[in-house]
Amino acid sequence: MADFRQWALEFVLADNEGQQTAIAKKAANEIQTAAANTNPVARWVEAVQPWMPGGGNEAENETPDWTARAKALEFLSRTLDFLSNDILKPSQVKLLVSFFGAMFEVDHKAGIMPSASALSRIVAMKSFQRHMGHDIIQKVCSLKDDFPRQVSKTRLEIYELIRLLMTTPGVASDLQNTHGSSAGFMLDLIQLCRSERDPECLMMWFDILRLFMSEYTVSQDVLEEVYGVFKPYFPISLPRASQVAITPEELKLQLRKCFSANHLLADKVFPFLLGKLDQGDAVTVNVKLDILKTMQACLDEYSHPQKAIAPYANQIWGSLKYEVRNGEIEDTIWGTLEVLKSLTRRLAGDSLRDYTLSVTRDCVPDLATTMYASSAGRLMVSVLSSKPSAFVLMAAPVITHIKENLRHPKAPVHTQDLLKVLHIILETRFLLVDTNMAAEDREDFAAIDGFFKSLYQDTFKNPVSLGSKPDASYDDIKVATQAVPGAGVLVCQRPSKSLDLSNNGASDISQRLLPESTCSEICSSLFAILKKSGPGYPRSSGGDELINDAAQALQRAIRYFPRGFDGLVDESLSIIRSSRQNGNVPDTVETIKTLGGLVAYLGSSELPFTPRDGFDHFIYSIRAFLSELFDSLESKSDPEIWCALVATIQSTIRYFNDACLAKNPDKEFSIEDEPLQKIGSAYPALSLLGGETVTESSPEYHSQVPQSASVAEIRSEFLLVTLFIARQLYRRATKVVDTHPQTGKQALSLSDDFANVDEVSGHQYLHLISTLAGFVIHEFSETQQTSLKAESFAISLFRDESIRVPQTAPETQSSLENGSSWSWLASEAPNVLAFGILQALQPSAVSRLFDIGVAQELILSGFAADTNFSRPVTLSILTILANKFKVETVPSLITALEQRSSSLSPASTSGNDDSRLEQITSIYALVAGMVRRYSGKEAKTLLDVVKESPKDPKLGTELARRLEMIVAPQQPLTKECYAIVKPLWTQKVYFQLVSPMLQAATGKETEVQDQQVKANYSTAVLLMVKHMNFPIYEADADSILRISIAVAQNSGIGPETKAALDVIKNTLAEAPEKGKGHIRSIIKICSSVFSHKPSPASADVETEGACGKLALEIVGSLPQTYDSQHLIPHAPQVQRQLTLVCGHRVREVRKTARLARAAWADLK
Repeated sequence: MADFRQWALEFVLADNEGQQTAIAKKAANEIQTAAANTNPVARWVEAVQPWMPGGGNEAENETPDWTARAKALEFLSRTLDFLSNDILKPSQVKLLVSFFGAMFEVDHKAGIMPSASALSRIVAMKSFQRHMGHDIIQKVCSLKDDFPRQVSKTRLEIYELIRLLMTTPGVASDLQNTHGSSAGFMLDLIQLCRSERDPECLMMWFDILRLFMSEYTVSQDVLEEVYGVFKPYFPISLPRASQVAITPEELKLQLRKCFSANHLLADKVFPFLLGKLDQGDAVTVNVKLDILKTMQACLDEYSHPQKAIAPYANQIWGSLKYEVRNGEIEDTIWGTLEVLKSLTRRLAGDSLRDYTLSVTRDCVPDLATTMYASSAGRLMVSVLSSKPSAFVLMAAPVITHIKENLRHPKAPVHTQDLLKVLHIILETRFLLVDTNMAAEDREDFAAIDGFFKSLYQDTFKNPVSLGSKPDASYDDIKVATQAVPGAGVLVCQRPSKSLDLSNNGASDISQRLLPESTCSEICSSLFAILKKSGPGYPRSSGGDELINDAAQALQRAIRYFPRGFDGLVDESLSIIRSSRQNGNVPDTVETIKTLGGLVAYLGSSELPFTPRDGFDHFIYSIRAFLSELFDSLESKSDPEIWCALVATIQSTIRYFNDACLAKNPDKEFSIEDEPLQKIGSAYPALSLLGGETVTESSPEYHSQVPQSASVAEIRSEFLLVTLFIARQLYRRATKVVDTHPQTGKQALSLSDDFANVDEVSGHQYLHLISTLAGFVIHEFSETQQTSLKAESFAISLFRDESIRVPQTAPETQSSLENGSSWSWLASEAPNVLAFGILQALQPSAVSRLFDIGVAQELILSGFAADTNFSRPVTLSILTILANKFKVETVPSLITALEQRSSSLSPASTSGNDDSRLEQITSIYALVAGMVRRYSGKEAKTLLDVVKESPKDPKLGTELARRLEMIVAPQQPLTKECYAIVKPLWTQKVYFQLVSPMLQAATGKETEVQDQQVKANYSTAVLLMVKHMNFPIYEADADSILRISIAVAQNSGIGPETKAALDVIKNTLAEAPEKGKGHIRSIIKICSSVFSHKPSPASADVETEGACGKLALEIVGSLPQTYDSQHLIPHAPQVQRQLTLVCGHRVREVRKTARLARAAWADLK
């Protein structure tokens, strides 16, 4: 038989929480498993008898061991924690309640905490009887004056016990039945707890009071007694030094719940709170906010508003209106407006009518004054925006008075305030018109629609027109800025329909409150303001804000009034066309950028409620700007105009795509056969722009996209249309050459549009249409690219009827040896068009180009290409192909590359050095793509060429500089462009390429002894390492730092010095100790760089500025990095040079110099 006494003794003596828990678990297990005839519960309770009063262990006058007694009782309490709820019988529960309850009467020093904890556990047991709750409360109340003397943790346990009893359904019912409305038990508790001051205990005590007032039925006298308990605590706060876990706001909220617990307290609460509020300057802002939030809680929570709230409405209004009218603190103003809004929501019928009448009567006179118009508007808006019935009662008189005062404003700022109030009223109506209303309320709401229909003509027309006046003053612009949002939301207003109509589906979004002619007029007036953002209009103060607000207002209006868009496009094109014909190219370009950007934003940046309307906008604007572009091509306009128009087209496309994606549509959709031909037939206007004839009868494009189309359907059609637009632009930019001079086969060249165009402008235009094509192809998934055969677009450039795409690879590889029929695509001007598409292809699509043998020919053609304007594009194409496909797995290609590589050594060629330089650079481009996905062993020959290239006696210096391209960031090699980029590729490049080069640079490779070759390798190492994170080369940081110093000392201002400074800066930041021995050299290098005096003819200001800024950043970081003892010997000279460089010609250098000078000035 278990010895509970021994366990109790062990528990009392234990000083470890884990030991005590283990003992309690053993005791609980014994109680649950012992035979009933052994009476384990009685033995368990008796086990603590030696520590109880009269237990026999104490001499007559001996002071009891309070700690031991408390731990003994805790043994019982902790055991209960591990007992099942249904293990104890009713008689045993009764015994335990009596035992622990007695502790409150006889043991106020040791037994209260564990007894309260034990009783909380017992109350939750199955055999606990409801009447026992009353007994426990009586026992607790027997503490009387000893309750405040208990430590706060003990009091908190008692509060938790009381709350548990009051929330247990059976106990709560028994307390209500036993005490009735007199609630004697609560009066006893009030006497016990009314002097509580501990924040955590107050949280629980306030919750008990709230629970009692909201859940128990009691008399008014008892409620007032309870009210008298918590009222003195208001307003409540925490001492600054308080260490409790609760926040002041949590404590305030708990007290606030007491005030709002029962509507029968209204006659006490509202006068009390208003009296506090009316104390004026004696009330701090925080207290005032607490009062307002408490009042709002009461207004929101009280039931029976007609009895509890309505009688106090005018009193609340009379007090609170001055908080807004005369208020200066925005927080209290907002708090007051929220209270008034809550008050309005709870009123109805005559009470609401009387209240709104009082508000209107008090505020309307203030609308006529400059000082109070804004605050009066805020007060009225807070009330009328609360609910539709309040809006109906107030909107008409308020609008009437605003209109009247706008006819005779006191000052421009008065006009602005009135227009702002009117705008907010319109926003309120816009939100309320769709709320659920009873049929009668909706009829009342519709009855005041007439007040809004004439608002534009009567009120907004003149202020909005001020914004487009040629000689608009500052005040005119500010007034117009305030008017345009209101005019915009006026277009969005819809009529209020009866409930029956809305249920029958008549609440179509297309229905508008204003007639179509008025909506069109508003859109035109807003656009007239936007036209002033173009060239030829003077910039005025506040003009940018007006234009931004007008653009937002018009964009919103167009969403609700889609028919207003086409006219804006037509007007924009008319202005652009007129400007283009006048011949001022810079003005025309600026006009296109301004108006084109506006049209794109207005029509395509956000979908209307019917997505098809947005698609209509897209088609209309794209067709218009495409037409203008083709017209400018025909008329031989300046290429800058072409570029501006294409940029507008691309901006519109990107806007619309983002607008669709914002709705999270399904991106997967199937693509039918010959989708571009079907798009061409469905959209004849787009086909005709390319000079094509449509043979079949062409249905209107509306039949392609139904009015009810989803966003996913819209986006799928949009992408195919955009692809067709790219096709049209590509075809316009190219022409077919029947016999190419090199291959003798059909090829493509730039069209006659480019005959007299300089290469830079032409290339910029080609790049823009290339990025457009790349953008749309990128948006197609891998499956969709396969369905489209997107890879074919990259080689036929959408001229598949002339440029035949092979279906399979040629049986022989003679083409790899005898020249390629695709050389025009790899290395001539059209290559930029192929580049944009290749960059957007998935690797699987690129692999199909290798399957048909075209990619191999592109690589070999690009490998041997001559230097020309398109050469950088050729290298990027090589990089893309080598990255998205394992070129080293194509034996014939690798063999051909190895053969060509072997002929590139200086000893084996007598050819042109320029050609050899470009061919080795081609290898760099291939390796740049390969290393990011880890190259196979088959690529060893190419990697060897890279490692050996700095040794070249003639080209080594230039080749070393170009090695940077292998690791430098490139847009085509990002994951966004579907490039294959392995996580640790830079580490692998370091060990495969950089580390061997470092050995050569530091003279550790016996074959490399020539100083120039070492210098070449040093340059190569630095240019590659600067793109790597420090941990990658940390093991070799000492050697690399020495190389950096040597290169910076021996090189002039240029890319080598910049790379050296980059590496020095990074090393000092990551491992300062490595630079401690080189401080003198670093200061000398940096001083010579930022003190460098360039020759007047020096054109590379960018490199000079970058080097100077880096040098200054390094010098400026030294005082924070090293002890002053290492720097003081150099301080006078450095400070003198920093003072001089503060006058450098590059602004960024001057700014950095001032920071460095300040850092050295603090040196001590």
